[in-house]
Amino acid sequence: MTKKVMIIDDNQTNLKIMDLVLTKAGYKTDTVINPKFAFDVIKEAKPDVLLLDINMPEVNGFQICKALKKDPELQYIPIIFVSALDQTEYISMGLSLGAVDYITKPIKAEELVARVDVQYRLAYVHKKLRRTNDSLSNQVFENSDMQEDLLYSLVKLKQGEKGNPKHYERIKDFCEYAIKKTAQDSMYENEIDDELITNSLYETFKK
Repeated sequence: MTKKVMIIDDNQTNLKIMDLVLTKAGYKTDTVINPKFAFDVIKEAKPDVLLLDINMPEVNGFQICKALKKDPELQYIPIIFVSALDQTEYISMGLSLGAVDYITKPIKAEELVARVDVQYRLAYVHKKLRRTNDSLSNQVFENSDMQEDLLYSLVKLKQGEKGNPKHYERIKDFCEYAIKKTAQDSMYENEIDDELITNSLYETFKK
């Protein structure tokens, strides 16, 4: 699997150093020296992690970060600010805008790789969770019959038909279906079996 990192810095030396360090660590890197075109390049490449300088001409790192966080397609890209500005006010500002980390220059190779690794792994997990949630929404709620059965039974229970076992059976069926769809392609897929689901639902309804 290709691990993509984009580095945006108006200093050629900084770009080369970070590019070399991360390439050796197994990342595919894209470098951008002109921040004026940063947004369009990010939108096209969609990197897994973005390293972003702050103090740049025409468009600074804070402005780029704000723009990314407003874009539904790009807002989930983890941003790590890499800057010589080491004052608390700049670090606080960067994190408050939505950055996940802040590295101060001069760059330490081991620290850079370690921090990028952490954010890459977190981003990978979050991406899988979003895909699972999207898949669940599409698959569960496309099953209109099951959805209607669920709502029908809930309404009937509210109206006093608590003695009808069919209503609880419909709710259980829906819950089992939803759990199985959620588990698909997740890190817990092999741990979720019919026995676990049945026992969990039994304990839940028993209460």
